[in-house]
Amino acid sequence: MKILLVAGSFPPMKCGVGDYSYRLAKALAADGMIELGVLTSACDEEVAAIEGVEIFPVMETWRTTEALRFIKLVRGWSPDIVHIQYPTQGYGKALLPWLLPLISFLLGKRVVQTWHEGGYARRDAPKLLLKTIVPGRLIVVHREYKKKLHPTLRWALWTRKPVFIRSGSTIPKIDLTEKERHVLKTRYLKGQARLVVFFGFVYPYKRAELLLEIANPISDHIVIAGEIDKGGQYNAELMKRANAREWANKVTITGYLSSADAAALLAVADAVVLPFREGGGEWNTSIYGAVLQGTLVITTSTSQNGYHSRCNVYYAKGDGVEEMRSALDSYAGRRRQYDAQIDGDEWRAISNEHYALYAGLSAQPGS
Repeated sequence: MKILLVAGSFPPMKCGVGDYSYRLAKALAADGMIELGVLTSACDEEVAAIEGVEIFPVMETWRTTEALRFIKLVRGWSPDIVHIQYPTQGYGKALLPWLLPLISFLLGKRVVQTWHEGGYARRDAPKLLLKTIVPGRLIVVHREYKKKLHPTLRWALWTRKPVFIRSGSTIPKIDLTEKERHVLKTRYLKGQARLVVFFGFVYPYKRAELLLEIANPISDHIVIAGEIDKGGQYNAELMKRANAREWANKVTITGYLSSADAAALLAVADAVVLPFREGGGEWNTSIYGAVLQGTLVITTSTSQNGYHSRCNVYYAKGDGVEEMRSALDSYAGRRRQYDAQIDGDEWRAISNEHYALYAGLSAQPGS
């Protein structure tokens, strides 16, 4: 069975779904049960290699003018299934990604789509139709993905039965010695007592600026581990607030970190605070990354509330700044106990579920 995984971004390109695609491809390849290829964007840097996986970093753009390049690759490599990840940074606003399921189907290929965290606006309805009319399987990483769609777009799932396959951490679990932990934490703290971290892409809906209201400038040092577009209005305001007198020299913005450096930072933090506007949950790889290190996570939720000791996560109500501040004071520094389900090989379980889906699709009449 040959699978072509399509992801507009792939390491070293900076994209959460690209990192997810890399971990998925690596786990699928480790099982050795399928022949796997990855189609991604052309990159100035060398694209991450995976033993046993053919990587095709050949898409110069994802405009419709590149459709012939996609068709030639599919015909030449001849996969049984084309599995497309949505959305990725690499696709940008191009039209071709919306057409890929239809083109693949017309080429005689089985089609699988994975829809990640991002929803769709009403203006996307015509393009959404292009994806949903194609037979195949749909994977979602959010149990209640339908509720994330605008009410006028929920028709897209009326004839589909999405398969929920949970996401996983895109950074590895790291084991630090007590000396390594002390040295690294001291370097980040810069004389303060508590280390409070935000991790991930810095977008307005992730509300990194709320850390400046939740944390305490008297005791805390804040680290924002994510790239900031200094030309954007939101990030300019974030920088201004971070440089205000009460927080002067108490906020570090690291920019993009490698997976190893990110894991180490999360591992030494007293708390990872992720005050997402629309709530966090099992689909969010930033939460998974911190939970994997055993560190306290404080985030928001539309369906849960309070402290969950098993995962060491506190879920606050959407705009609960006071609640998150109280949780930080109550639980900062707490670490969870070892849990076989959390600390086991999560990506092996995820890849097994994908393999079962692929096998079931291939076994359908007409394969």
